[in-house]
Amino acid sequence: MNKAQRERFQRAGWKVGTVGELLELTPVEEDLIETKLRLGGLVRALRERSHLSQAALAKRIGSSQPRVAKIESHDPEVSLDLQMKAIFASRPSASRELAALIRKWEAPISARGPAHTRRPVKTRPPLLGRNTKTAA
Repeated sequence: MNKAQRERFQRAGWKVGTVGELLELTPVEEDLIETKLRLGGLVRALRERSHLSQAALAKRIGSSQPRVAKIESHDPEVSLDLQMKAIFASRPSASRELAALIRKWEAPISARGPAHTRRPVKTRPPLLGRNTKTAA
């Protein structure tokens, strides 16, 4: 939505916000949903890059072609386990790459470099409609 559309909706009395605000999701829940959506698209891209059909990928992960289609179409019933299984089956090096990322996360903070060179943590304002006042 562009700025003009947003302003027109607000003038008409509509409240404009994010899906997370509407559903009162925590930042962690929003991140999880975003990750699951991105993984579904990643499965499709990796499968196509590897020149695999949905049926061939399904055979590799011990599932069915319709289930692979559900992974790629972001079906909310698809588990992270199944998404990761499909990624590992589509890209043989994915397991090693994920292991390297986990090792990086496990490294002591001091080994990651000075604090001023690390990316700041993203913070979000409190959701609208929630009582943020404390008792006096």
